[in-house]
Amino acid sequence: MDINYRVANQSDASAIASLHTKSWQNTYHTMLKAEYLSQVAPNERLTLWQSRFATENSKQHVIIASHQSKLVGFICVYADHNAELGSLLDNLHVDGHYHGNGIAKQLMSMATQWLQANAKHPSIYLEVLSGNHHAIKVYERLGAKRVKAGVWHAPCGSVVDEFVYQWSDKTQLSEYQHSV
Repeated sequence: MDINYRVANQSDASAIASLHTKSWQNTYHTMLKAEYLSQVAPNERLTLWQSRFATENSKQHVIIASHQSKLVGFICVYADHNAELGSLLDNLHVDGHYHGNGIAKQLMSMATQWLQANAKHPSIYLEVLSGNHHAIKVYERLGAKRVKAGVWHAPCGSVVDEFVYQWSDKTQLSEYQHSV
């Protein structure tokens, strides 16, 4: 499968927001309110992505994956986001029709390379909802360790358990990606 990867820009905001929403609808339908996912999240995600691209942020890096000009995945990382936990892997979404093609792995590899060049803190972390079992398995297989547990007060009023996973060293994640 011919997948193209590139750094995202403002013109990608709508497509990213659409995939972000679709991913939430497919993954979080048992954790978040249906009305929120169908009626509020689409505009909310669009506003979020438009604002992320509206101003230059040297700490933010977004990479997209496309197949035949269709956005099929994206990742967003923030260098040195947290003094204790390191750089934040804030978003990683792949269209369900494209799961199993190595897109998430390639996006993570490219983001890790960027973080190695642009982040001073050695660690990478992410937050994942406890009900997102597939993602948790992937992160654990890639060597992430659960370092915290908490709750997310979702915009729809739901309170959802979440975990923080961390790779203590960026190179550790890169090594796992090459061996998996």
